[in-house]
Order: sequence, then C-alpha cells, then structure tokens
Amino acid sequence: MLSDDKKALIEAEERYRQELNKKLSADLSATKKDVHNLGKDLWAKVSEVLNSNFGIWFLSSVFLSGGAALYQVTQHHYETSIAKEKEIVACEFEIVNRLNHMRFLLRRATTVADAKYALTPVSKSLGAITADYENVNIAVLYFKIYQLTGVRDKRITLYIKDLEEKNLAIQAGNPKENFSEKDRKELLEIINTLDQYEIDQINSRKN
Repeated sequence: MLSDDKKALIEAEERYRQELNKKLSADLSATKKDVHNLGKDLWAKVSEVLNSNFGIWFLSSVFLSGGAALYQVTQHHYETSIAKEKEIVACEFEIVNRLNHMRFLLRRATTVADAKYALTPVSKSLGAITADYENVNIAVLYFKIYQLTGVRDKRITLYIKDLEEKNLAIQAGNPKENFSEKDRKELLEIINTLDQYEIDQINSRKN
C-alpha cells in the first residue's frame, strides 16, 4: 500500500508532466507559426523589391549581361570554327594544286632534269593557292591538316613518305640521264592516290 504522501507526490509529478507537455506543444505550434509568417514576410519583401524599379533594373542587368556574354562566347566559337574550316580547305586545295602540277609535268618529262623540275611542288608551290603556303613543304601541309582536324590516315602518311624519298633520289640523279619509266609509273601512282584522297576529303566537307 502506498502512503498518502507518496500518492500525493506521484499525482503532483503527473500533473507537472501534463503541464510541461502542454507548454511544449504550445511553444512548438507558436514556433511553426512564426517560421511560416517569416517565410511569407520574406517572400513578400523579395517580391516587393523585384517589382520595384530597382528590381526590374537589376533583373534586366543580369539577363542582359548574361545574354551578351553567351552571345560573345557563341560568336567567338563560330568565328574560330569558320577560320579553322577555311584553313583546312585552303591546305587541301593547295595540295591538290601541287599534285596536279606534278602529274602534268611528270607525264611529259623525258630527262631527270625534267623530273626534278616536275617534283618542285614537293617543297614549294609553282603557283600557290594562298601566298602563305608558297614555300611550305607538302608534308607540312598534310601535318597542318592533321593538327586542325585531329584525323590522320596512316596509309596516306606512308605515300607522302614514299613521295619525299623518291624526290630525294631523283634530285641526286644525273640531270642529263633519261627519266626512268619505272620511276614515272611509281610517282604517278603515288600522286594519283594522294590526289584521290584529297578530292574525297574536299567532297565530304561539301556534304
């Protein structure tokens, strides 16, 4: 049996817990209400500022400056792409121009001296498409295209190497000797292969 004092103490503790729970519940509800009201007040202030002359000016400045920056980046990218494409095409046409000169002259060459002159476009142009490429080696033109496109055909690289090696051999030959039909055939085969490759590249860009 509990004594009267203990019963009274237990009842007092129970009342205290109930009162404490009521107070905590009331405080929590008040806090939620304050947070809700604070959010409403904050958005009201933000809306008020944004709808003011200052807010409109601020938003306009942000969008205009952002739009201008985006336009400048896009324009720069476009101009860079166009300039790169022009340079690639110029290199390709310069190569085709040189190959045509070599083919035309090699077909008519009778002496080693004629062949030497016919192979001049390996190292410099006989009539450059662009003045900047007049004294540029044909292998450098191919390398420039590779730098601009990132595309390299190993088979074509070997043909360019063969062309340069045969050119060096002929340049070292006796200019008065007859031009070998074997050399003519091998050189024309290389030139025709390189020429067809460049024409295919040019046509693929048109499409």
